[in-house]
Amino acid sequence: MKKLKRIGVLTSGGDSQGMNACLKTIVSTAERKGYEVVAFLGGYQGLLDNKAKIITSKEAELYFNIGGSFIKAGRSKDFLDAEKRKKAKTVFNKQKLDALIVLGGDGSIRGACDLEKLGLNVLVIPCSIDNDAYCTERAIGFDTAVNNAVNTIDNVQQTMRTNDRILLVEVMGRECGDIALYSGICSESDIIMIPEKKQKEEKIVREILKQLKAGNKSPTVVIAEHQLNVEKFAQKIETETGNECRSIVVGYIQRGGAPTMQDRLLAIRMGVAAVENVIDGNFGYVISLTQDHITLKSLSEAINAGKQFREELWDTFLELKRFKTVKPHKKV
Repeated sequence: MKKLKRIGVLTSGGDSQGMNACLKTIVSTAERKGYEVVAFLGGYQGLLDNKAKIITSKEAELYFNIGGSFIKAGRSKDFLDAEKRKKAKTVFNKQKLDALIVLGGDGSIRGACDLEKLGLNVLVIPCSIDNDAYCTERAIGFDTAVNNAVNTIDNVQQTMRTNDRILLVEVMGRECGDIALYSGICSESDIIMIPEKKQKEEKIVREILKQLKAGNKSPTVVIAEHQLNVEKFAQKIETETGNECRSIVVGYIQRGGAPTMQDRLLAIRMGVAAVENVIDGNFGYVISLTQDHITLKSLSEAINAGKQFREELWDTFLELKRFKTVKPHKKV
């Protein structure tokens, strides 16, 4: 009986919807090609500790449409230590792996670079709700996170409008404002605060006052995290405007739930591409999306990719806001 070839896989950093769909695709594709898949549980720490198990397509299919990662994700302090990191090569060889596929975001890509320097055959599939892996147009999980944020904003806006209250919504993103930008546009929010377009609190207050003067009694402000303290800012707005203001932090709701069609499709496409490149012997790459085509970017190119920001989307938001006015009710 011919011995199966072996592909290692791990999910690193923060989890994102679509990771499980991608894992299922990797395993089922690998099995058809005569490979078995060894999962390292808990990310890079699982690799260092050789916390491994063989996963099958039959097991993986149970999680295909579920958020999170059934092989667990996480961050590893040990992996940041160059000496401790050397254990990864020992484990790689002990498991007789042909390659390791890493699912994760910007930090995971940097970790894969470190593994490549140790001589490991590695590929990365970008998974990040923040969409901050700038070597790809879209990372797995981003679309679902934005949809979750939009649904939350839509729901809260309904009660804010009923009670004429100003709404502040903080969404995730770390140093990337994509979730705030996309969800703000799609929920028809009135003001967006993102790190790419720095705005002082005083300017936001003035913008809210303009909205109120134009007849909008319940303007919505979408804020990317780490811009300000939304609870304190809500209090400041009440003082400055004399209107009630409520703040919410969407938080981990953005990470949960079934992946959208877009994230499932991207996960499938990238999962197949990763296994095919293992078979072809192409290592040291990130599987990327470029003009809706699956492409390869070298790890060095990926970590040096400049921050991407869709300026035309920001311009679109400003244009929509410019023409958004609220006419007062006629007296009867």
